This record gives sequence, structure tokens and C-alpha cells, in this order.
Amino acid sequence: MSTKYNHFAKDLDAAFKAARDEYAAAYNAVEQARKATQDAGSDALKRQIATLQLQEAENSLRKEAARIWTEFDAKAADLRRALEKEVQTSNLADPSAIDSNAVELMKTGVLTVDDYFGFADRYDGNPTMLKLIGHYAKEAADSTDDRKDKFALTVLAQDCAKGTGKTLKAWDSLMTAANYCSGRGGNGNRRTTPGVTLSMGEWWEQLSGEIVENF
Repeated sequence: MSTKYNHFAKDLDAAFKAARDEYAAAYNAVEQARKATQDAGSDALKRQIATLQLQEAENSLRKEAARIWTEFDAKAADLRRALEKEVQTSNLADPSAIDSNAVELMKTGVLTVDDYFGFADRYDGNPTMLKLIGHYAKEAADSTDDRKDKFALTVLAQDCAKGTGKTLKAWDSLMTAANYCSGRGGNGNRRTTPGVTLSMGEWWEQLSGEIVENF
């Protein structure tokens, strides 16, 4: 497990679990109110009161759901901004981090797409080399006529340009898991359904555990 940025993943994990617990409490209030309407039996007054309480609980759930996930999204956005700033600050170019042999090899123009991706994996923890790999991958993309290779190299060049490696990619994967587990789909825009949201929330540990642990 990396300790450099892991606290960001831990903070997001804690924020999601807190949001999930709040949502579950509001959902359970609805279920208890619904049970009360069933238990009221044929007593008209009890049924009327229970029905009103159920409506209040359902309205409260809708309001709480909007508040809970809006606050979670704001927290997640704050964490990502802080993470990106920290990554960029620690990823300033360092001349002593350059592998001259690798650079000379890239200059020859003989590397394949797989070679460039292999280099990106090898130097993932070296932001200076990632920036250089991005530069030469872009040159290779511009000089090839193979559309598939051009696309792959262009994507790699963009990924390497900031020298951030896999850190922010891992964060985005974690956020995708959070969006799914909040019942809002991978992009976070799907309208929530109470039962689905509650059920999906139970998958958080399984979908996010390894990412959080290895962040």
C-alpha cells in the first residue's frame, strides 16, 4: 500500500460510508412507517395517521437523498483538487531522474506502441520520465499512418503529459465505484431509486476495497 497519497482514498472511503449510513437511516424510517400502515389493520384513524407519517418519511427521504449525495460529491471534489495539487507539486521535473538510455532509445523512433506502454508502466513512479515518454509518444503518434497506433499513442501521450502516472486514474476509478454504489450509475447522473441505492451501497467494500488499499 502506498502511504504518500493513500490518505485521500481513506478520506473518500470514510465519506462514502458516512453518506451510505445516513441514507440507510432515512430509508429505514420509510420502511418502519410503511410497516406501521400495515400494522394499523382496519382501524381507520390509525391508518390515516400512519399514512401521513409514511408520506412525511418518503418526503424526508427524497430531501435527505439530495442533500447526502450533494454533500458527498462536494467532499469528493475537494479531495480530488487537493490530490491533484499535491501530485503536481511532487511531480516537478527533476533532471537527475532522467534515464538517458531510455531517452536515446525513444529518440531513434524504433519503439512500438507496446514499447511505449511498457515504458509508461516501468517509469510510473518517475514523473520526469513520464513527461518525456509523453513527448516522444506524441511524436510517434504524429508520424504514423496506422489509425489504431495513432489513437493509442495519442491517449498515452495525454496520460503521461502531466507526469501524474496512475494516481489520478486510480482516483477516477474509485469515484466510478462510488457513483455506482450510490445508485447513480458510473457517471453519477442516473436518478436514484431508494431500493437500488440501498442495495448498491452494500457493494462498496467489494468494489473499492482493493483500490483504497493500494492507492
